Amino acid sequence: MIGKLIAVAAGIALVLSQIGPAQASVITSPTDATASSTFIAAGFDFDIGNTIDHSGLSTNFINGVSDFDAYLAGNPMHTSVADHNEWFSQLGVTQASIIYDLGSVKTVDRLALWNEEFSGFGTGRIDYSLDGQTFLSLISISPVDSPFDGSPSDQPYGAQVFGWETVSARYFRFDVSGCPQPDGDPALLCGIGEVAFSVVQQEPPRVPEPGTLSLLALGLAGAVWIGRARRSR
Repeated sequence: MIGKLIAVAAGIALVLSQIGPAQASVITSPTDATASSTFIAAGFDFDIGNTIDHSGLSTNFINGVSDFDAYLAGNPMHTSVADHNEWFSQLGVTQASIIYDLGSVKTVDRLALWNEEFSGFGTGRIDYSLDGQTFLSLISISPVDSPFDGSPSDQPYGAQVFGWETVSARYFRFDVSGCPQPDGDPALLCGIGEVAFSVVQQEPPRVPEPGTLSLLALGLAGAVWIGRARRSR
């Protein structure tokens, strides 16, 4: 009997000792971005920075704090208004290279992409890097087109999520091509609405509740008391 009690108590202690930290994923915007080509038009802003500043999103998020899955579950849309909200390559440029900088090395496992409905890219090769110099191949994606119907008030478009095995990286390079997609506008150029990454964070280890520890202590004490009582007879 004593042996069983001790074994149970030891088992509980083992389970409690193996409770590890849980993982949480927060949505994170790059801190900087550069593009190999940008459409220049007097009085308009189609800079690549528009793809990392939340401009055009129907619902904002707290960078590095908001839960990635919870935010996207709300189906945040991106406006089709291009000026100050989206990036475009130069007219006639149907492939381009973009480098996103997360500001520091982070553990990343997913991408949320709002593929521009006017000239969204058809294929994207994504590489990652720790130092911005040496890049390793990560994944190739083929986002679904967000059709442009040519109306003055075209519909907003949602995010598409692409995942991979977690990697530690600071820089992500997008080599995009196939711009625009077949359902896009006839103008030959590439476009992106917004990008954000899923950064995996370790939550603090779960500490057993005081009540659980008390029951464990009582069980051990009871086993010891019973043993002493039997030996005293």
